[in-house]
Amino acid sequence: MINGVPRILLIRLSAIGDVVRVLPALHVVRAFYPTAQIDFAVESKSADVLTGHPALDQILIFERNKDKLATLKRFIQFCQTIKKNRYDIVLDFHGILKTGWMVRASHSRERYGFSFPRSQELSYLFTNKKVRLLSDKMNRIEENLELVKALGASVHNLEVVIDVDDEVRNEVDHYIEESFHGGKEFVVVHAPVDRPEKQWPLEYYSQLCDLLLADGRFEVLLTWGPGQRAVVEQVVAGCKRNPDIAPETPDLKHFAWLVQHAALFFGGDTGPMHIASAMNAPVVTVFGGTDPAKHAPLRKPSRVLYAGPNNPPKRIRLEDAQKYLRAIDAETAYDACIELLRS
Repeated sequence: MINGVPRILLIRLSAIGDVVRVLPALHVVRAFYPTAQIDFAVESKSADVLTGHPALDQILIFERNKDKLATLKRFIQFCQTIKKNRYDIVLDFHGILKTGWMVRASHSRERYGFSFPRSQELSYLFTNKKVRLLSDKMNRIEENLELVKALGASVHNLEVVIDVDDEVRNEVDHYIEESFHGGKEFVVVHAPVDRPEKQWPLEYYSQLCDLLLADGRFEVLLTWGPGQRAVVEQVVAGCKRNPDIAPETPDLKHFAWLVQHAALFFGGDTGPMHIASAMNAPVVTVFGGTDPAKHAPLRKPSRVLYAGPNNPPKRIRLEDAQKYLRAIDAETAYDACIELLRS
């Protein structure tokens, strides 16, 4: 509600999965303040998660630039916009110096953020309502909900909405109707990741695709985004059977509507995995370099495959992460997919 009361700003800049995991908290805030103006500050790469969301009034998009000076100028202008909007309440779900300066720029009377050590880079200095977490092993969604509980709100569910307009729905629906007409369900397999400590071996992806196709009940669709085509082609090259390669998803909306049609999503700890969970697709995900306690999906149905220690260090060494990932073979992944589908 534009010009509603109170005026509230939520801040979570990136990455995609982190923004998705703020959505349950957003729903709680909207339910607690039905007449408020609620805005969200986010970076452009993750903005598609939020556009059209029924609980939001405005999205403030911060554009990064390769030129550091240009980025600094944009950041100053962005903070000026926040100041002009005169927010009554600001919630910093990110907790870094950059978001701390945004909180400071707001001059809001109520500035909520996490206490140290969850809040990093001295960002806690700019909040006056600090939330101390009960454990450093809380899931990110649980952490975000703790922040909104500080408002006095109650949490009842893990509701998530990613709005997809009719044009995108029709485009994706047409692709599915044209591509899958043999009566089989399809499994979305997303092999690309942005960090090597999250990369399940590509040869394992090839073997998993073959196992799913040999099962006889499924088609396999390999998804990818900008700059990731080579990874998918490498997976296909290692296959004995013929999984389908999806068209490049031009934005997060297209991927969201595609994956909600799938019988199952399989992939690593990535933004697409969190989008799949948000769209109610059953999720099987493999972890290596990140702690599942903090980053695994909370929404069901889901299954996490992880071969590391129960209490991993905050930063897992790359060689250890790769060892944990290689310990989960394709047969284990296939069994987990079938078990989840049966359940």
